[in-house]
Amino acid sequence: MSTQRTDTSNRRLSSHGHGGLNETSPLLPDAPRSHDRPGKLYDEGAFTWKSEFWLMCRSAGPLIITYLLQYSSNVITTIVAGRLGAEDLAAASISLTAMAIPGFALFEGMATALDTLCAQAYGSGHRTGVGLHIQRMLLLIAVAIVPVGALWMCAPWILPLVVRQEFLPVKASAFLRVSVAGLPGYAFFEAGKRFLQAQGDFNTALLVLVLCAPVNALLSWLFAIKLGMGLQGAALGQALANNLRPILLLGLIVFFRKWSHECWGGWSRSCLREWGPMVRLSVAGSIVILAEWMAFEILCVSTSYIGTEYLAAQSVLVTVAIIMWHVPFSISIAVTTRIGNLIGGGAVQLARRAAVMYSIVFVGAGLLVGTLLFVLRNELAFIFSKDSAVREIATGSMFTVSIFHTLDAISCGCNGMMRGLARQSVSAWVVMLVNYLGAVPLALWLELGAPTSS
Repeated sequence: MSTQRTDTSNRRLSSHGHGGLNETSPLLPDAPRSHDRPGKLYDEGAFTWKSEFWLMCRSAGPLIITYLLQYSSNVITTIVAGRLGAEDLAAASISLTAMAIPGFALFEGMATALDTLCAQAYGSGHRTGVGLHIQRMLLLIAVAIVPVGALWMCAPWILPLVVRQEFLPVKASAFLRVSVAGLPGYAFFEAGKRFLQAQGDFNTALLVLVLCAPVNALLSWLFAIKLGMGLQGAALGQALANNLRPILLLGLIVFFRKWSHECWGGWSRSCLREWGPMVRLSVAGSIVILAEWMAFEILCVSTSYIGTEYLAAQSVLVTVAIIMWHVPFSISIAVTTRIGNLIGGGAVQLARRAAVMYSIVFVGAGLLVGTLLFVLRNELAFIFSKDSAVREIATGSMFTVSIFHTLDAISCGCNGMMRGLARQSVSAWVVMLVNYLGAVPLALWLELGAPTSS
C-alpha cells in the first residue's frame, strides 16, 4: 500500500513538472482528506447565483479594506510629502516607484502563489498542507529580501542614471535606505495573512491593518513634520509600521485564532523539498503584478523629463490609480481562494458556474471605480497636493485614468480566476505582451514624442 501511494504521488509530481496541470488537477500530490470531510466536499446542486454572490461579498469586503489600508502607508507618505512641498512630493514619487519595483509588487506577486496552493490544500481536506506551503513561502521570501534590500541600498548610484533632476535622486535615495528596515515586515505579512485567508478568515489581517494604519500616520507626522526629519521621517514611520504588522498577526493567530492551528503541523523538513510548484507560481504571479505596476512606474520616471510639476501630478495619479486598482485586485483574491477551494474539493462544474457570475461582478466593479474617479477628480487632487498647478494637471488627466480602471478591473478578474486554476503563466504572458509591445510604448510616444536620432 505504501509503495502504491508513493508511485501515485511521484506520477502526479512528474505530471506537474511537465506542465500537466489542468482545471481538474490540484497541485497537492495525493493529499489526504480530513476524516470529517469524506468524498466530494461540495454539493454542486446547492449552487445559486445569490448565495455565491453573498459569499464573495463576505470575503471580498474585508479584503478590499485590507489592501486599501495596507497601501495607505504609501498614501500617507505621499500626503506628508505633498505638505512638505512639490520637490518632496516628486522625490516621494521616485522613492515609492523604486520601492514598488522591485519590492512590494514582487512580494505581492510571490504571495499570490499561496492563494492557489493554500486554497487547494484546504479545499481538498489536506489541512496541514496549508502550513507547509506557508513555511516554504516564508523561506522563499527570506531569500528574495536580500537582493531587493541590497538594490535599495545602492539607490544613490542607480537613481541618477534614470532621473534627470539632480536633487531628486539624493532625496529619494535617502528615503529608500531608511525604508530597507521595513522590508521584512511587509513581505512576511503578505505571506502570513494567507494562512488565515485560505481558511476563510479575511478579518484578522484587516484588524491588524486597522491597528497599524493610525500608528503609521502618527509616526510619519511625528518624524517628518514635528521632529523636522522631512522625507526620511516619513520613511522611518512607514518602516516601523510595516514591521509591526506581522508581529501583531502572529500574536492574534497564536492567542486568539487557535481554531486555525489544525492547519499548522509544526515546522517540518518537508518545507525544504518540492519547491517546484511554488517557485513556478511565484514567478508567474510576480510577473503579472510587476508588469501591471511597472507600467505605472515607467511613466512616472519618464514624466521627470517634462518637469517637476508634471512629475508631482503623475505621483498623484499613480497613487490614486494604485489605490483603486486594489479594489478589483482584492475581489480577485477572494475569487482565487473560492475557485481554489472548489477545485481542491473536486467541484469543477460549480467552479465553472461561479466563474460566470464573477465575470459580471468585475464588469460592474470596473464601471463603479471608473465613475468614482471621474466624479471625485477635484477632491482627490486637492487631498494630495496644495500646489494649484499640480492639482490642475492631475484633474485634467483623471478622465483617462477612469477609463483605464474600468477595463483593468476586468483584467484583474481574469487574472484571479486563472490563479484559482494555477494558470498564472497564461496571465503573465498576456500582460507582458499587451503592456510592453503595445501600451507602454504608445504611452511614451504620446507623452514624449517619437524618438529622434540626435
